[in-house]
Amino acid sequence: MAVLRLAPFGSVLALVVACASGSASPTGSASASAQPRAPLSVLPSRAEAVAEADALAVAAGKASGNEATALSRSAAELRARLWRLEHREPDVLEALELYRGLESATGEGACLARLERALLEGEHKQSPAETYARAYRVKVGAESSACRERAENVLATLAAFRPLPNVLAEIDRQAGGGDAGGADAGAARGANVRIDAHGPVVVPTLGAGKRAGPVRITNIERYGAKDAARVVVFVTHPTLFDVGFIPAEGAARGPRLYVDIDGATYKGALEHKVGGLVERVRLGKREKGTRVVLDLAQAVHRKVFYLPEPFRLVIDVSTAPTAAPAPEPTTGPRTIRRVVLDPGHGGHDPGAVGPAGLREKDVTLDVAHRAAPILARELGVATLLTRDSDDFVALDERTARANAFQADLFVSIHCNASEDPSARGFMTFVLDDSRDTLASAVAARENAASAAAAAELANAMSRVLDAGSLSRSVRLADLLQKSALASFAQSYSDEPDGGVKRAGFYVLAGARMPAVLFETSFISNPLGESRLNTGDYRQKLADAIVNSVRAYREGR
Repeated sequence: MAVLRLAPFGSVLALVVACASGSASPTGSASASAQPRAPLSVLPSRAEAVAEADALAVAAGKASGNEATALSRSAAELRARLWRLEHREPDVLEALELYRGLESATGEGACLARLERALLEGEHKQSPAETYARAYRVKVGAESSACRERAENVLATLAAFRPLPNVLAEIDRQAGGGDAGGADAGAARGANVRIDAHGPVVVPTLGAGKRAGPVRITNIERYGAKDAARVVVFVTHPTLFDVGFIPAEGAARGPRLYVDIDGATYKGALEHKVGGLVERVRLGKREKGTRVVLDLAQAVHRKVFYLPEPFRLVIDVSTAPTAAPAPEPTTGPRTIRRVVLDPGHGGHDPGAVGPAGLREKDVTLDVAHRAAPILARELGVATLLTRDSDDFVALDERTARANAFQADLFVSIHCNASEDPSARGFMTFVLDDSRDTLASAVAARENAASAAAAAELANAMSRVLDAGSLSRSVRLADLLQKSALASFAQSYSDEPDGGVKRAGFYVLAGARMPAVLFETSFISNPLGESRLNTGDYRQKLADAIVNSVRAYREGR
């Protein structure tokens, strides 16, 4: 089969943003009037931003050592942010030149500058494959473990764009053997993408002997519907897998899709009923691992890929190939058949904790449990909860489940928190590359549950969102805010309306439907916590969610 350089979820051109350097803040007279800008700070006007970047570059020329490096990096990052915002050619060229100048520095700073330049050049040229090759070159030559690890994270994100082995082998050869693992070491975080008549298969390419202990299948999750289903196989370590399809054998036996997982063992139940498009999932031992078989009701289109942290294989099947949804009417009723409610946090991640000990994860799950039956009873809407109990669900898996469910709307439920105990109010967020300081701070807190550079990926994904998808999300968010305001009007009229905001929430990245994040109230505020701890307040939050879905469906 041919090897294609495709993204697991389709062609994505802008995938990675520049990595934060973590350099120390400069001190001394050279930087007295030009200080590095904080990563989450709001950009001023263009004229002010350009002037600030120039001042930082001039100050860097007068400074030395770590101070000069930090000033130059801030100037480069400011120019890069301007380019991503306005896409003016002089900004990206200036940023690249500043990063190039940093490469003459010594130590970790030079390595990080090379990586940042590689990412920006790839984004500028719209070439993820070239970005992968450049990041791989940085990884091979990295002298510090921190820079090497960051490069490996970039390679993992761009796994589907991994060049052919001979390209990486040539980089290894030019490096003079500097990478002890050779091409296989880079492949351990990469992937091959195969495609056939049934859909793409993203397969990790692992060097021999790279596994940390035996490979075990620890859990099987399945979500089934009449026209789509998802099966998730949790594995203790990254491993090779192969995918095959067996056509139906007359009327006696339906078609089957199977995944052979190399070297894996499994001690759980050998059969799991699903229903709908996937009748059941069966597991069986093979000579060199375990086979996972999906008994299908009919021939399907499929997409098989893997996700890291924790490593898991994802098998998506549907009756039709994945396609862009039909444009929604701008006015009039909208078709809403399925809604996903996402109770934030769970399991080992309690979320925010109030001054009296109330945990965000408990509040969000209860609100979701209150809203789901009302959606079904009053609106006839099928509702999926991303978690139905006190379990941890990775952020990327939440919208993935919504996509597999083919949901029409996605509502993530959270409680807000602030270092300021007086902060109060409710607000709703949509995914965007936020330049709002408060919104960015809230997003940073919610994204903290993911160890895989969640904020960076969310910002990258937000840049490829189409305007129609964003406008529909904004409409849903506005309706949710208005519904909450109406729900609180009689008993909690003093609860401040925080409005609709935009931020880089990882949990919203990748959703193929209008998606919002509802920050119900500040659990860090004593009054907010006491209200969130009552059934009446939680019911009003649930009512607000239901009424917003109703209003959205009615075309308001």
